Amino acid sequence: MSSKKEKITAAEAILRSLSLQGVEYLFANYGTDHTPLIEAAAKIRREDGKMPEIVVCPHEFVALSAAHGYAAATGKPQAVLVHVDVGTQNLGAAMHNAHRSNIPVVIISGLAPVTDMGHVGSRDHVVHYLQDTFQQSDIVREYCRWVTEYRPPANPVSMIRRAVALSKGPPAGPVYLTSAREALEVKCSLDPRGPISIRTTGADEKTVKDISSLVESAERPVIITSRMGKPPVNENVSALIEFVEVSGTGVVEHAPCVLNFPRNHPQHVGFVPGDVFDHADLIILADTDVPWVPSISAPAKEIPIIQIENNPLKHTYPHWDFEVDMAIAADPIKTLKLVSEKLDPADGESGRLFWESFSGEKREKRKESVNEQIKNNKLNSATISAVINRVKDKNAMVVTDATTSTGGILNNLELVNPGSYIAKYGSGLGFAGGAAVGAKMAFPDRETWCLVGDGAYLFTHPSVTAWLSAERKVPTLTVVYDNEGWNAVRGSTKRTHPEGIAVQDGIPESRFNHPIDFTAPSQIVGSHTESVAELDQLEAALGGAIEATENGKPAVIHVKFSD
Repeated sequence: MSSKKEKITAAEAILRSLSLQGVEYLFANYGTDHTPLIEAAAKIRREDGKMPEIVVCPHEFVALSAAHGYAAATGKPQAVLVHVDVGTQNLGAAMHNAHRSNIPVVIISGLAPVTDMGHVGSRDHVVHYLQDTFQQSDIVREYCRWVTEYRPPANPVSMIRRAVALSKGPPAGPVYLTSAREALEVKCSLDPRGPISIRTTGADEKTVKDISSLVESAERPVIITSRMGKPPVNENVSALIEFVEVSGTGVVEHAPCVLNFPRNHPQHVGFVPGDVFDHADLIILADTDVPWVPSISAPAKEIPIIQIENNPLKHTYPHWDFEVDMAIAADPIKTLKLVSEKLDPADGESGRLFWESFSGEKREKRKESVNEQIKNNKLNSATISAVINRVKDKNAMVVTDATTSTGGILNNLELVNPGSYIAKYGSGLGFAGGAAVGAKMAFPDRETWCLVGDGAYLFTHPSVTAWLSAERKVPTLTVVYDNEGWNAVRGSTKRTHPEGIAVQDGIPESRFNHPIDFTAPSQIVGSHTESVAELDQLEAALGGAIEATENGKPAVIHVKFSD
């Protein structure tokens, strides 16, 4: 800009403000409502380039999933641009995923123009009448931390600054902003203020003392977490390791969406609490929304339960009825650091020894089981993951969306580095394709794997994802775990109606009967592809895919489960 006092359009102010607030990318799917932003972007590029880099995405679901992956990998809020009501609807389940995963993202959508003529941006096409809605933001309101519309003469810079701050939480999550074309053309001044500083704190001294006393008294404490390993990943994972080792605590990563704790650590006791409840005498819940599933397993009532969360009441959940003895509204990492300082490592010796023995036995049984399956040439989630574990780079990032194959992946990929694992804390299938591209954009030098079920792969918009990977020159390696349908649907039906007619008939609604060539969609950009149906072919196929990505090509390996 030539002068701080120069008047610019609201569209230009919004783009420049996103950059001032630390947003690096705008993942964009354009429509006729975006002409002021397109013109503003062109002007900024000719001047000083101070706006987020625009990433054109041919589908909104992929755009938001990519922004999700980038934000999950870095902790930095990103922005997504979509087209009125129809583009907002195309965000679909990606909104659910970002909401439940607490991912900071600013979503900007146009509105249909509000005037027929006489203004820059007035209606000039039939769609501007068809796309007019009564309350467009209601489409996504339940999944957002904040929704608002830019209406002149309000300051668009203040709106963006507040939007980015609210996206960071706590709890972090999507915000949704709208504006009509005419409003984006209004002139305003640019306020160059930077981000709002948000700091969370640990628990107060008395609470820290109370937690420390309970931990010291326990012989076999357990911590259950889902996302303590979020960015800053090295700091957060190191803090958890320090607490666990000094206190003798076992760690359960229940439904993890990040790597919270090294998975080869002797005090890592698994991913489902189950039998852990038979031995624990203190349970700490930290950064987890669903610590267990009561219909499957639950702790005994006499076991004390401490909950440490910035948002312990879980107000984004209509139903949250887990019994907690001490709910603490504080940052869990900062609180556990304070607790660690008060503990004597000698007091944690019994816990360390017990959980090391407990987890060692479970690991040995899993190892024997998968080795036996490999010996018998079985292709399933466990054996596929074991082979991937052998060939992947030690610094690889793994992005998953494999539903019923998740257990095989978690238990057979020995991931140890902070930031090496990303999953959604939600149920919107298709997440991993775009998310892997976004994560690879954040760390382009890291080998990036996308591990998906066959059903989830179809939801990724695979041709769009492959194009985006190639366009951005961030080749990802996708492995499709093919169990020929929706295994989650099969399993759920068997659990609820084990003797039912559907089970007797083989649950035909859960199967993909007509053969699917899972390698075809990504070939639109010349991706490296291969299908594998024999275990002894898998390692060579993965090696070829790794080489292809090193040479700049996206890769897809389709692996069909054995019967």
